[in-house]
Amino acid sequence: MVFSMGLSMNQVRGFTLSFVIVIISFVFSAVAAGLLADLVGIWKKPAIGSVAAFCVVIVGYVTAPSHKRMASVIWLIVGAISAWFLAGDSYYPEDYEHAYQLTIIPLLATYLSGLLDLLLCLVWHKKQNKNEGLNT
Repeated sequence: MVFSMGLSMNQVRGFTLSFVIVIISFVFSAVAAGLLADLVGIWKKPAIGSVAAFCVVIVGYVTAPSHKRMASVIWLIVGAISAWFLAGDSYYPEDYEHAYQLTIIPLLATYLSGLLDLLLCLVWHKKQNKNEGLNT
């Protein structure tokens, strides 16, 4: 089935490596964002979600051996679904005005960050293609 999409064996290996790199970057970025948010004293959940979403989409785009736009869109979708399950019920922290009330702010921050990054990837891709066209 993969080969019916026109992918060579090298591209399959490249996408497999890309997958591994994206997962590692997700874990690393989430842990780093959580530690940094704690150090700075800001609400962790939106910080972790938005940094992780940004890293997943950009790393998915950069490491994809081909079909980069499609890869970044797929990672955005996979990340959005994962965030829905990972976020669970989110509550305002205890030092906020609406402490312990349900909120969708962490999920919105994650989704907005992923969408912004997807737009950046698409603009970057268009610019790269335009520059390659000038060089030929």
